Amino acid sequence: MSGHLIPTIITDASSLIIIAKLEAIDVLHKVYGTIGIPPAVFRETVQAGYERGKSDAFAIDAAIRSGQVVVVKLSPGQSVFAQHLYMTNMLGWGECESLAYAQTENIHVLIEERKGRSIARAEGINYTILQVFPLQGFIQRRISYDTCVNLLDRIAVMMNTDLAILHALQSSAETIWFERQGGQ
Repeated sequence: MSGHLIPTIITDASSLIIIAKLEAIDVLHKVYGTIGIPPAVFRETVQAGYERGKSDAFAIDAAIRSGQVVVVKLSPGQSVFAQHLYMTNMLGWGECESLAYAQTENIHVLIEERKGRSIARAEGINYTILQVFPLQGFIQRRISYDTCVNLLDRIAVMMNTDLAILHALQSSAETIWFERQGGQ
């Protein structure tokens, strides 16, 4: 486990597993920079993944070795807050540790669990979800229009996203692309 790189976003296990299955960790890295995962997410994604022979575990481990993903060490205060979240909210350890780290380090958390997002809102923790990160990357000019639209489609299929939401995200990307072309 490494800790010398400072993450600019932290992710829960389910988000990271989906991105790994889509072979898009590099895109997530282009959009946000160094991706942090707490120890519980490492155990859920890499250690348990290897035990089950999951290909996403190999992809995540490779991203850790390349420095795109870094396993963070929780401070004692973060560990206490994570335990409080775990005991009071019936969330998994990965979500609790991700939320605790994001709050105290004042970074975004990439989280899919609905209850986790509700807790993030209640605690003032900035968060994002997989379905919108490609659009965020395109808006920030970190990924191309084609990459954005392709990834929006692939995430939608993987996560069974409502078609109205997918259409809204794609329309937004198309409008931005059109405006960048000079509205021609």
